[in-house]
Amino acid sequence: MKTDAEWTQIRTGLLEKMSVLLDSWSGSAVEAMEIITENQQNMDLLKAIEEKLTEEVASQYTPIEKQLLTVIIPQQQKLMTAIRREKTSLMSKMKQINKKNQVRDNYVSVKRAPIFVDKGI
Repeated sequence: MKTDAEWTQIRTGLLEKMSVLLDSWSGSAVEAMEIITENQQNMDLLKAIEEKLTEEVASQYTPIEKQLLTVIIPQQQKLMTAIRREKTSLMSKMKQINKKNQVRDNYVSVKRAPIFVDKGI
């Protein structure tokens, strides 16, 4: 069984891995989603580690961990902002497409009315 010190080292390693992953972001929304997905797995591991630590040790972060957290949190927020911007842009484009379809439908009747042919019967 691992000691609290060993679990703390693992926790620090996970935080460093998250920071490196966030630093590798090129700025695209697609890559941001991939990074967030991968970091979610790291967050799940962090939660599992926190549960294995005693309450006193779990709530006390080392200075290195505090520094990593002050870097990770703003970077994570930048990723989320990029994703929100992309979502807003896509929604705007979807609205434009819908408006074009509405304009087209106003000029061209899409619905066809039934036609009865009088055969003189």
